[in-house]
Amino acid sequence: MEIHEVLRFFRKTSHFTQKEILPNLDPSVYSRIEGGKQEIKINDIKNIMNTLSLVPEEIFSNAPLDLEQYKYKKLFSYCSENLQNQKQKRKLVDYYQTLSCKNKNLRELSNYLAIKNYFAQFWEEVDKITGEELQEIYQILLNKNYFQHYDYAIILNTIRLFDKKQIDLIMTKVFSSRNKNSDLIFLSNLAHHIILNVITVRIYEKDYNSAFKYISLAKKHDQSEQSLYYRINFKYLENLLEYLVTGDYQYMQRIQEYIRLLKDIGDNALAEQLEAEIKVVIHGILVSSSQNTFPVTLIKGD
Repeated sequence: MEIHEVLRFFRKTSHFTQKEILPNLDPSVYSRIEGGKQEIKINDIKNIMNTLSLVPEEIFSNAPLDLEQYKYKKLFSYCSENLQNQKQKRKLVDYYQTLSCKNKNLRELSNYLAIKNYFAQFWEEVDKITGEELQEIYQILLNKNYFQHYDYAIILNTIRLFDKKQIDLIMTKVFSSRNKNSDLIFLSNLAHHIILNVITVRIYEKDYNSAFKYISLAKKHDQSEQSLYYRINFKYLENLLEYLVTGDYQYMQRIQEYIRLLKDIGDNALAEQLEAEIKVVIHGILVSSSQNTFPVTLIKGD
């Protein structure tokens, strides 16, 4: 839907007339806005939301500002859950190949790397992230004074591939940028999910001291606004690390409680992912310590 269509829907369901929506303007102005014949200003959107008692999500979840990105995310999500659907696979592969042949803006680079990061393990048409690409990404990140949303998304999808020194430098910049932009909640959320991935990588590498360092770093930042998903993953990793170091079975019992909770709320996919990770980390199924051999499923986040 377009924004004007969403506004019309909410106005009618709330039983307002067009004249009542923007009382300080000529009624014909709102009529043209709702008819899609006049572009809407930010201040007008604020006033309309106030009149109709709407929150931004009610408008923009139905009328996304970036329709192309919205369609891409839906396609990515569908393909990740339906790997054998050839029609949708073809659409995503075509998009990936188009990106691979052009100069990419930050959003396109993020999408390109996300496709590579996840689908290279399943589809032969999609290549793994190369060492050359990784170094280019690293230089881009180091040269930035602050990170935007898609910078964080890129880090989320590539952090496991960098070496230890590079990861530490990137994470220093992540939290430096996060503090500069602390009012932007979505940045802080992505930063926390990146930490989950770094902790996971350190556990796979059996670098438990470094994993504890990042656990402590995460605890220093307010987690009260984080999602249930994040908090369960964080407590899972914290208890897994304690179990690996101390061998105290109480930590494993807590992990099993988290997994049962996930199953109870219907998130069987994440529960199975955690169970698989436990087998890998504790029982040594993964024999290589190369980052490129870590299961992509250990990457948690958007």
